[in-house]
Amino acid sequence: MDFTMLIAAFGGGLLATFFGGITAFVFTGLTVFAAVMGGAAGAPAISIISFGSWFGPHISFAGAVAGAAFAMTRNHIENGQDIVTPLVKFGDPMVLIVGGIFGMIGFLIQYVVGPVIGPVLFNGILGDGAAGWTDTVAFTVVISAIIVRLVFGKTGLTGKTPAGEKRQWVSTGSRLGFILTYGFGIGILIGGIAAKLGTLGLVDGVAEAAYMFSLLPVLGFAVAAISLILIMCGHAFEGWHHIVLPAGSTAVILFSATLNPFAAIIGGAITGMITAFIGEWAAKTFNSFADTHIDPPACTIFIMQTINFVVLGGLILG
Repeated sequence: MDFTMLIAAFGGGLLATFFGGITAFVFTGLTVFAAVMGGAAGAPAISIISFGSWFGPHISFAGAVAGAAFAMTRNHIENGQDIVTPLVKFGDPMVLIVGGIFGMIGFLIQYVVGPVIGPVLFNGILGDGAAGWTDTVAFTVVISAIIVRLVFGKTGLTGKTPAGEKRQWVSTGSRLGFILTYGFGIGILIGGIAAKLGTLGLVDGVAEAAYMFSLLPVLGFAVAAISLILIMCGHAFEGWHHIVLPAGSTAVILFSATLNPFAAIIGGAITGMITAFIGEWAAKTFNSFADTHIDPPACTIFIMQTINFVVLGGLILG
């Protein structure tokens, strides 16, 4: 364990609480995009800055989620699901400190579920890559948010439905058609880009294309994270990082195994629709009639990346 980064994680969680969760997450995307485009020079920033103690969502975003929940208990905001408001607004040092503490908690959880538990459970399937058995950052965001709800919330894990209200667990009708349509489209897009970069990089031997191909899911995630700036600007908008990241991973895994562009496109499209549905289900399940935020995209990424890495990449194609 890197104790320097553990200490820094306090500052990462605190700063994200200062910003507000969505703002901090946009900076995650910005730094990922810059690091990927920077090539070898930017590579260290991905693990240290973008997914490390500065803007790693398990530290930064998760810390801000905790800060918002605690701010609710101090009557600064009405609902702890408000992850847009910069909590610097209230001038409360304890809110920032709680965010910093949960930044450190996120660092520790990610270490446990990755390097500690991963090799124990998945070494036989994934070998040296067992620590990356899932997206451990997303999994940590979920675990941290559950802790936050149990500690600071009053509505229970799946919310408290008011008397007389009808609870909807999954979308139906036009809404279902809408989410499946954009999931399909995003999946086709990232699958097609994976197919093109994979052909240039793995088949034609263009090193720069092979580099971009290997990082394509993360690059897609970065663009999606940056696009959430529209929420900060007051526009009606929906996250799609939980679609493009797993769909991109499916496409990259399938193309790497088959060198078939159509396999990448079809795999991306199928995963895109599945993740769009799971994301909607997670939002209705965990955040309906609730008073803290459990992140539906993180839930989705955790589920689908486990399938991508362990089932598809490990058991089926391994």
